[in-house]
Amino acid sequence: MRYPEGFKFGVATSSAQVEGCGLDGGRGPSIWDAFALRPGAVKDGATPGKNACDSYRLFDVDLWNMEDLGVNAYRMSISWGRVLPQGTGQLNQAGVDYYRRCFEKLLSAGIAPNVTLYHWDLPQALEDRGGWVNRDSVRWFQDYADLMFRLYGDIVPTWVTVNEPIATYVGYGLGAFAPGYTNKRWGNQARHNVMTASGAGVEAFRSSGAKGEIGVVIDIWKRVPLTDAPEDLALAMDEDEENWKFYTDRLLGTGYSPYILDKFEKEGTLMDMQDEDFRLTDLPIDFYGMNYYNTVPVSVKKQREAASGGNFAEDRRVSHPEKLSEVLKMIIKMYGLNIPVYITENGFGHAGEETADLATGIIQDDDRIEYLKGALSSVESLLRDGIDIRGYYLWTLMDNFEWGAGNTYKYGLLHTDFDTLRRTWKKSAYWYRDYINSARGK
Repeated sequence: MRYPEGFKFGVATSSAQVEGCGLDGGRGPSIWDAFALRPGAVKDGATPGKNACDSYRLFDVDLWNMEDLGVNAYRMSISWGRVLPQGTGQLNQAGVDYYRRCFEKLLSAGIAPNVTLYHWDLPQALEDRGGWVNRDSVRWFQDYADLMFRLYGDIVPTWVTVNEPIATYVGYGLGAFAPGYTNKRWGNQARHNVMTASGAGVEAFRSSGAKGEIGVVIDIWKRVPLTDAPEDLALAMDEDEENWKFYTDRLLGTGYSPYILDKFEKEGTLMDMQDEDFRLTDLPIDFYGMNYYNTVPVSVKKQREAASGGNFAEDRRVSHPEKLSEVLKMIIKMYGLNIPVYITENGFGHAGEETADLATGIIQDDDRIEYLKGALSSVESLLRDGIDIRGYYLWTLMDNFEWGAGNTYKYGLLHTDFDTLRRTWKKSAYWYRDYINSARGK
């Protein structure tokens, strides 16, 4: 299929996962630097400082690979602590200059930067002041966002306030992500505050005079009951409410659902809310960014189609890449969505090592290719149906620090040798390059 003129074919990363280099260049530590040091917090003991991809020093190498892939967009994030080591106050000029160089090099190569302000790496200095549970976090974020818009608003065409705000709940309510608390009341307050902060970021963007567009990225993990039993239907509904609908109802709808407010009230986990919070998230955004990986089968009896759902589902029968179109259409219908959409993350992960073919030396990741075929077929069908999709960002450019899975989980088009930091193309990288060329009629 020939894609519309100007469609963004990209790859996506985040600062904490690829930059590495510890605290070099004046970066202040993040909550993930602290969390990764806890015994057992990260599967293989990896840390974002030591076991990422050192893109801070090797950005030019990553840029060369992106040019060879033929992408025209790169979704990346700013490390809050690299530009503001304490989260507020004094700017770190080395960090400011680093991102300016990155953006300028991308633009010179014909690759548009799509920049996320918050991709989970809150400065530890702000966590020491209460982190996202503290309502002051809204002001901290707005001040940080305003600085970034004024520093880079002349050259960055696309901004994202917050990526996957559910990660904040996972960090404060479930303990599986940084900062590692298991307090549901804190988790609900933190995710309420991060959504309010996102709205405050939009407000800062509008007043800054920055060019371009701004949106929010919310991941959709649609629950699918494995049986028609009432208890399975109820479980799927409850998990949808607790997960993605908490964010989409507020951002795209009319606010939190009566179901979730009543549930949290009865649990004693209801967050403190102010009218101002909702005014901020009611501010219009320019696009919705949807991260989609797969649907999640659920059953009260814990029956599964395969071993696991969520991010770490390797079986495409569980992942259902073709359901990307169904899920986006559900969101559009549910909320009457009438703004442009970007597929801001989509990809396929593999646990453990990926072995290269002895004859070619290339990792034969055919399962990833089959997944991408299904997902991009969905994008094609959405475009044929007239859905206003402006871009597709594949997760991810290269194997990196995959949060709690450390270096044990691979999503990259490129293999990363974490000892030498050498990047090597997998079969899927060649496939994506050829797909992009075909989509452009080359």
